[in-house]
Formats: sequence, structure tokens, C-alpha cells
Amino acid sequence: MTTNGTYSPARAAAALVALTLILSGLGWAVSAPAQGATPSFDLWAETGTTTMPGGQTVPIWGYTETDTAATAPGGPTLTVGVNDTVTITLHNEVGEATGLLVQGQPMVPDLVGIDDGTAHAYTFTATRPGTFLYEAAPIPGAEHQPAMGLYGALVVLPTTAGAAYEDPSTAFDADDVLLLGEIDPALNGMANPAAFDMRDFAPRFFTINGQAYPDTAPITGTPGATHLLRFVNAGLNHRSMGVLGAEQTVIALDGAALSDARHYVAETVGPGQTLDSLIAIPAAAAVDTDVLVYDAGLRLRNGDDPGFGGQLTSIQVPGTPSPTDDVGPVVSGAALNGGTLTAYVDDGAGHGGSNITAAEFYRDDITAAPVTMAATDAAFDSSGEDVTAVESVPDGEHVYYLRGQDAAGNWGPLTSVLVTGADAGGPATTQPNLTPNRVNGTGTGSVAVTATGDDSDSGGSVIADAEYFIDAPGADGSGTHLSVTPSDVVASLDGFIGPGILGALDEGAHPVSIHAMDGQNNWGEFATVNLIVDKHGPLTSGVTAEPTPNNGTRRYNSSIAAVRLIATTMSDPIMGGVNSPIARAEAFIDTVGANGSGIGLSASDGVFSDTTEGGYIDIPLATVRQMTNGVHTLYVHAKDTAGNWGPTSSTTLLVDKIRPTAGNVLVDPNPTDGAETVALTATGTDQETAITAAEWWVGPNPGLGKGNPMQVTGAGPSYDLSATVPASALAPGDNTIWVRARDEAGNWSKAVTTQVQLNARMMFSTAGNRNPPGVAGVSDDSDVYRGYGAAQSRSLDLSAAPYRVPNGANVDAFDRGAGSRFYVSFSRTTRLPGLGKVQDEDVVLWNGKDWKVWFDGTAHGLRPGALDIDALAISGKKLFFSTTGNRRPPGVGGTGDDSDIYSWNGRSFRRVYDASAHGIAPSADVDGYDRVNARHFFLSFAADTNLGDLGRVADEDVVYSNRNLWTTYYDGSAYGLLAGKLDVDAIDVF
Repeated sequence: MTTNGTYSPARAAAALVALTLILSGLGWAVSAPAQGATPSFDLWAETGTTTMPGGQTVPIWGYTETDTAATAPGGPTLTVGVNDTVTITLHNEVGEATGLLVQGQPMVPDLVGIDDGTAHAYTFTATRPGTFLYEAAPIPGAEHQPAMGLYGALVVLPTTAGAAYEDPSTAFDADDVLLLGEIDPALNGMANPAAFDMRDFAPRFFTINGQAYPDTAPITGTPGATHLLRFVNAGLNHRSMGVLGAEQTVIALDGAALSDARHYVAETVGPGQTLDSLIAIPAAAAVDTDVLVYDAGLRLRNGDDPGFGGQLTSIQVPGTPSPTDDVGPVVSGAALNGGTLTAYVDDGAGHGGSNITAAEFYRDDITAAPVTMAATDAAFDSSGEDVTAVESVPDGEHVYYLRGQDAAGNWGPLTSVLVTGADAGGPATTQPNLTPNRVNGTGTGSVAVTATGDDSDSGGSVIADAEYFIDAPGADGSGTHLSVTPSDVVASLDGFIGPGILGALDEGAHPVSIHAMDGQNNWGEFATVNLIVDKHGPLTSGVTAEPTPNNGTRRYNSSIAAVRLIATTMSDPIMGGVNSPIARAEAFIDTVGANGSGIGLSASDGVFSDTTEGGYIDIPLATVRQMTNGVHTLYVHAKDTAGNWGPTSSTTLLVDKIRPTAGNVLVDPNPTDGAETVALTATGTDQETAITAAEWWVGPNPGLGKGNPMQVTGAGPSYDLSATVPASALAPGDNTIWVRARDEAGNWSKAVTTQVQLNARMMFSTAGNRNPPGVAGVSDDSDVYRGYGAAQSRSLDLSAAPYRVPNGANVDAFDRGAGSRFYVSFSRTTRLPGLGKVQDEDVVLWNGKDWKVWFDGTAHGLRPGALDIDALAISGKKLFFSTTGNRRPPGVGGTGDDSDIYSWNGRSFRRVYDASAHGIAPSADVDGYDRVNARHFFLSFAADTNLGDLGRVADEDVVYSNRNLWTTYYDGSAYGLLAGKLDVDAIDVF
């Protein structure tokens, strides 16, 4: 680590005082920046190994201050001043991308990281004092990195000298950082830790500053001093850290000083959290005192060792020397390596200071006879001695208990260590895998065999060999050899099953058994994984093309401009007890190509994953338009995950781009002669596909498929087309009817035509008591006649039952309603049965049973005389009418005219047609009116009238206005309605 720059004078005193504090070792160098406002540090993210209590070597990662291998998880403590601009340069040497995160500091988060072998500088301003965690950045796939050991502590000093925070109440005499960590050998032992599922993280070792008790370094305490304990939890579990032998006062959490200090026996520190507490060291005692700092949750163990371990250390407080030595020595560093048991026996400060005179150990049972150990330098002549003994450890795990004796005759306490004797069994084989695990036995390709051999729990020997068997295991060592990488306690086992072996296997499931051998020639148990041999491809059925026939315009649906080729079922049959999921499917048009060269289908459910699937492909209409006319065969087949292609199944797509023909268009009757409907017939012909639709229309072309439908009958190639055309769809006079046909492929024929003449048809009343030609019986100007061209008949005899209108009432306005309903206005005041007097400005309704007043003209201001109604039409709930004289209805402005048309909407009158504005003379007097809409209507007049280009119109004629273009609709003069009593004075056109 390097530091650069000079602190500002304002903090110089604080920094100098801080550097004089007692910074305990605990196994870590505590790095503080030199005086200056821009301290900088270099951290190398390195791999390495560490030895845990009991002798197990564990791979770890950690941060170092130089480019050297890590010897313990974690990193150095970085110490800076508040408001310093801090730069940390990270050098990546761990073999994968990593980054740096400093918790609680305003630095830009690194979510990408840096590649292996590169470096990056991180800069931030330490804005507040306190204790903080730095660790590997949360980049994708790096959640294992802090657990591997990439973490450390950052201490930010306040401006107040000798205090943890600006508050003087946080003053201390000694500053101790306790970095809490966890180790799971299953994670650390993996060749690729990134592949470890962190949900399976189960730590077996629990560390303080990278070491587990009894290897944790003690803290030197001063009697009566105040120690600041900075707990930094870099593990994945909560820890309740307690202090035994002193009172603990918590002053801050996560670098934030508490307004009120809290007194705790133990306080929980969450993952990633920091906690600062003060403890008062007891005053000097007669003997040395140990204040224990430990995990109050009592997970004080190391792996499977039954003795004490884990997160436990002590603050060693020297006492006042006693005149006699009555305390025995302590033993530390016990280990068994290569058949030699070693340890260190210490009777130094706090234990009397006498020379060591003896050391001994027990194996498993402390009631048995002890075994003597010798001084490594061959002489017990000092207060601290390395001791040794040759020991042949039996198979399995054993606990050794060691103690020493000083010259005063004091035996010290027993210290234990867990060791493993001769290899107790073969390695475990885990994570067996075959890639691929399904084959078709064609004799081509290989299957990769992989597994993991692990002797950690069965002797700790290196993996020396591995093998596999297919179907049934044979004698140890007689199987197919697997390579072992690396030569270690945990190793990767790799090999292949070759094409020759695969080709000889029968269809079905074949268990592949894998096991490993350790360096002591112990074969472990088998791990088994099934190899599926599937030699039959999927069967395809239910192949259809929709829509067919097709001319390149027919869509599968409104949103898909294509022909959809569908394979309803692609199913892999069970043969030999096995089948495989569908992997893919393909299609060919007309010619089947090589397997795998076709057009890929999509799975109906989105992904090919089951043994039975459906699939489809859309053939764009642009492609269909490029295909030749005729039948095209579409083939589909599927492939399973074992690599088998199944047989093809097919369907056909008929491409027909030739349009049909239409002809022989006839209308009957023609002229219509007053018929309500006419029969339209035609012939459609197509040599390739069936005629499925036809349509007709009058007037402008409505667009393909938007005409009136026709019925199609027949078996082809010629088809009969027919429709019933309502006379109401035709205009008076000659009409052109258009017809066209469509075939099943979507081709429309050219439109063909015929002419039909619509004869006038209407209901009318006359001005006098005279029958129209051809009508028998007593004539009455209240009768209503029906006219079909030259043919007339009496339609309503209103003087007869049930109407009983008095003779001479003279109907001068009439409009049909639904069914037997109709509306009438009379030319004079009339008494109607059951209703009484009706005036000539009123409108009455025959509702099928009796008379009702529908519009009371008198009540709404239509006074007798010039405002009598003499023409009417009902549209919806609105009344349209003309009057007998040149007087305006109430509320209507302008000049009144008996040829104008007015409306009543239930509230008010308005002029809807100004006759004089359209060239109609004021003397014309409209006495018959029927409405289609505002621009299309029929009129008759009370006197002969000249109408523009049409010329003279007799008062027995009916004319039609098509946007002010006048034509004669009903030529009463030609049909025998001569002037006088046979003048038309009420009309209803239908």
C-alpha cells in the first residue's frame, strides 16, 4: 500500500494523536495515510490459501498491499481523515472480473467491474467519520467474491483527536478493528467458485481478521484503558458479539454515531453492517486477566472439531506480578504434520515467567496415560518452548489434548486439536453429468462425462484416479479411465464415451456409474447418471395449410399476411422404454432436402421442450404470389433431442392466381312493373377452384367484397349465382346492375352488367270523386290507390269499415307507417268515428284499430286557411309538410310559399326546403310530398308547373328530385289520370 499527499493543518493534530493510539495487531497491518488531504492506496485482489485450525488447507481470496498471494481472507484496514479525497487503485488478479464497493461512502457504484489482469482507480470523499466495510462490487455473477474473502475495513477519523466521532464522549485509548468473516470449504474448494449456488452457502469456519480460534491473535490491553472495538461483519450471517469481563457500550452503527450510547452484553451485527463499541479494561489485578471477545451465539467451533474455535479472541491485560508463580503455561499452535505433533508452550507475561520443564499430550481420552513431548531445541531452558513428538495417528479423526508444566510445578490448561489419521475411505463423487445425456446411437459424436471427486471428508488425500462403467459396475480399476484435474483433495473428473461404444448400445436408459480413487488407493462410492439412447425420430401428423387455395392475397387472419403451415402433432414414440423431447422441426416446399436444411418451424407453445409438440410456420403471401399456379406439396418433420429426424408428413397448397369469369346476368321481371323485388341471376365459371362468393351492386363500385352478397350453387366448373334485389335499391328508370364472382383462392372476376328498368310504384289519393282507369266501384276522393306503372288499384277504401271516414272528406296528405298504420290529413274539417272533429291542419294516425290525433296543428299555431296541411311525410318522430297557402308557420322567417316544405320536431317549426330558391314558381303549390332524405324526395303539384330542364309537369304527375336534378317518376297523364278530379293530391312512394 502507498500513501501520498499531506494532511491539512486543521487535522494534523488529530492525525498525530490517532497515530499514537494502541492499534492492536489481530493478524492485520493497520494502514494510515500520511499527512495530507488526498490519501491513496493500492489493493491487489489475489488468490491464495490459508490453514485453518486442525490443519485443513483452504483456498481463499483476499486483498494485499503488494502483488503477492493472499495468506488469509480479507484485506488491510485503510485509515483516512474525514473530508479527505481518497483514491483506491484496485489490481485484479483473481482470474475473473471484479470491482470495488465502499459501503457508506458517496462513490459512484461500479456495476461492471474490471477484467482480470487490469487495474482501476476509485475515488471518493470521506464525508463522515466512522467504521465502514469495503468489499467486491455487486457486478453480475460476483456474489461469491465477498464470501471468498474480498473484503476489508475502512476507518475514517474525525477532526476531534482521540475520539471515534466528533462527540468527545466517544474518546478512547486504544483502537481495535475486528473484521468478522466466514469460510465454506465447499465454495472455496471449487475450481470455478462462480458456479457455486450461494443459496447452498454453509460456512464451517468463522474468523476474526482472517483467523479462527485458537489461531486468532490476542489484543494487548492496558489496565484501566478504554478500548474502541470496531466490529465489521463481512459474512453472510448475523453475529451477536459479546464481551466477557468488561462492560460494552455501543456508540455507533454503520458509521453513524448514536445520540444515546447503549449498554449491551452482546449486540447483533448484520451482514455488511459495522458496529462501534467502547469497553473499559479492568484496573490492574494480581494476575493477568483475559477479557474475551466472542460470538455470543456460541457457534464457537471449527468444522467438525468438538473443541472451541470460531470467532473468539481475548484482550490480554497484564496483572501485577505476584511474588510466586502459581499459574501454568499455555499451549498454542498445536498441529500434526507428517507424523510429527508440534506446539508452543508459553509461561511468559501473565503466567509467571518460569522456565518450561515438561510437555505432554493425550489422544482422545484424558484419563489415559499421557505421552511425553520433547523440546524442539533439545533443552527446556526458557519460559517459551517449541515442543514436538513423533505420533502415528490411527485411521479416522482424533482429538489431541496438550499441556505444559513450568519450573514452579504448575501444569497449564489443556489445549485441543482435531487431526485425521490414515485415510478412512474413498473420495465422494458428486455432480455427475453427461453432455449430451441423450444420443441416437448412430456411431457419430461423443458424450462428455464429468463429475467432482472430493476426499475432504474421507481422509483428505489427493484424488489419484477415476473411472466409469456403463450399465453395471465392474471390479475397481477395470472401468474406463477419467482424467483428474488438478491433483488435489477436490478435483474435476473428465472423460468421454466414444462413438464406437455409443453405437453398440441398445435403445433405452443406460446408467453410467462414476467413482474416484484417492492417493491411498481407496475407491469411493459410485455416483450414477442415466444415458438415454433413443434411436427413433418423432412422428408428425395433422399437417395443414391455411388458407388454401390461395392466390397470394388470402391471409391466415387479419393480422398475419401469410399462409400458415401447421403441424398439429409431433410426438416422439416410446421405444425401449424411452423417448425424447422435440428439439426442432422444419418444412420443405415441393422437394424434401437434407435433414436440417429446411425452413424452421416455431413451437405452438413458444418453445420445443416436450415429447409431444405442435408447430407452425408462416409462408408470406409475397412468397405465395411468386409460386406457380397449381398444387404444391408441403412437407414437415421433426427432430428430437437425441438427434433423430423423423419421417415427413405432408399436405398440399393450391396456388390459383387465375380469376374466374362471370356472365349471363339476367333480371326478372324487367321492367319491374311495380314488383317489390326482382330476381337477379348470373353464371360464374372457374376451371381450378370453386366459386365461393359473388356480389352485386348498383351505382359506384363499393370495393371488392363490399357489395351485396349473392347465393352460389352448383358443383363447378360453372356455378349459378342468384340474389333477390329489392325495388327500393333501384332508382326510377333505367338502372345498371353489376355482378362479379370470387373463387376459393380469393380471385375476383371482372364485373359484368345488365340493365333493369324500375317502373314507378306509389300510393296516392285524388282531388275528386273519380276512379283511376281500371279501378271499379264507387269513387271517393278519400280513397287511397296503388299505382304500378299503368296499373292502378284501390288500396284503402277509407269510407268503409273499419275506417268509416265520411264521404267528401278528401284525403289531401298521406304517409304509410309500419304494418297497417298510416297518417292522413284532410282538405276540410272532418268528424272521425271515436275521435270527433279533426281540422284540415291536423294529422291523424290510424294505428290499426282506431283513429288518434298524431299532430294537433291548431294547437301549434297552424290556423285554418293558408296554413292547412296539404302534403306530409313522417321520418322518425319528425313531421315534414307543405301548406295550402303562402303563409309561414309560427317562428319561421322569410317569405311564405305554398311550395315550401316545413318540419316540426316536437318543439318548433323550420323551413327545410325553399321552393322558390330552387326555381319553383310560387303558384305551383306542392300538394304531394314523400321524403327519402334532405336531397332526395318526391313532389306533386296542385297546378301544372314548369321545372327547369324537365319542362312542364302536369298536376297529376309525380316528379323526383336527386340533388335538384328533376326527373318524372310517375307520369299520371300517360297512365290515364287526366286533369280535374284525377289530379294527384296525396302521395307515398314505396
